[in-house]
Amino acid sequence: MSDCPPELLIIELFSGGSHSQLLSFLTSLTPHHLSLTLPDSKWHWRARCGALQLLPQLRDHVTTPPQTLFISSVGSLPEVLALCPVLAQARKVLYFHENQLVYPKQKGQERDYQYGYGQILSALAADLVLFNSHYNMNSFLESVDPFLNKMPDFKPKGIAQEIKSKSRVLYFPLHFPPSLRTDWSPEALHIVWPHRWEHDKNPGDFFACLEELIASGHEFRVSVLGKSYGEVPKEFGDFQTAHSDMIIQWGPLVSRDEYLHHLQTADVVVSTAHHEFFGVAMLEALWAGCLPLCPNRLSYPEIYPKECLYNTPAQLTKQLRQLCKHPGLAKQKWDRVIGSVDLEKFSAENLREHYCDALGLENR
Repeated sequence: MSDCPPELLIIELFSGGSHSQLLSFLTSLTPHHLSLTLPDSKWHWRARCGALQLLPQLRDHVTTPPQTLFISSVGSLPEVLALCPVLAQARKVLYFHENQLVYPKQKGQERDYQYGYGQILSALAADLVLFNSHYNMNSFLESVDPFLNKMPDFKPKGIAQEIKSKSRVLYFPLHFPPSLRTDWSPEALHIVWPHRWEHDKNPGDFFACLEELIASGHEFRVSVLGKSYGEVPKEFGDFQTAHSDMIIQWGPLVSRDEYLHHLQTADVVVSTAHHEFFGVAMLEALWAGCLPLCPNRLSYPEIYPKECLYNTPAQLTKQLRQLCKHPGLAKQKWDRVIGSVDLEKFSAENLREHYCDALGLENR
């Protein structure tokens, strides 16, 4: 790297999915940028050791401080600063895609204190802390002090307030293609589930709901998209084996264009998540013409009207049962929902100025 520092240095220790989407958006804000990344695998190792794994890139490419350092909350900002002290001179912006203080535990497992503690330290080390939703920000700030009170002694005071004073919400920038869907003619309801194949997305409730629909004789088709990381919950294999004749697509599609096109063939998009701080996939599916059905928790009430929210798995099953009987209802309900959700406030084009302001960049 030359001695001329970049305006923007982006560090992403888990570069894939929505993290890669954000990275692509950030690099469009200025031609004077540098991105240092690690691939999106082995999340736990990235969270614990990512800064050290990035050290060769830091040594090769960072010799003078950038104007602004942007890093997601997967990595440890204090460790990055310790390994590359010149970065302490930059404006340091930390972005929370998610927070570990309210991450759901699997049965029989204890919460790993270190992940949440690391995010608190990163927030303290940053000059500006950005969250992708009000739910993400509020759940983190409300959990900081109770989390730190687990310490047996020398419990720090006022940490949540210190972080709050430099925190703000900046929604995730979505790129919506220019043309909306125009064709709805379902013979059987097409349900799509476009989430990570992991326990925090609660696939058990989703597949249990589908099993109820099948047992009661309802006709539908299903696409289970998303990506798996390591061990896949048992429910996926069980459903695929038992009901392959009902499956349109199983697993991720090759390209983003194929993915968005496939969403435009579905009628309903379902979330059963225990862990969601924004929900890129749900909003993309809404744009594509899918009626969203989401649990009445997490970030969903912040974004969707009550018509899209359910309180119990039984309520979800009831709504899907009605839509299986009358597939055309999905389009009627979608027409109402698309008129009440302000997709423009999530548009990358409209958020560009806000990101430039947060990062101290000229809006080109």
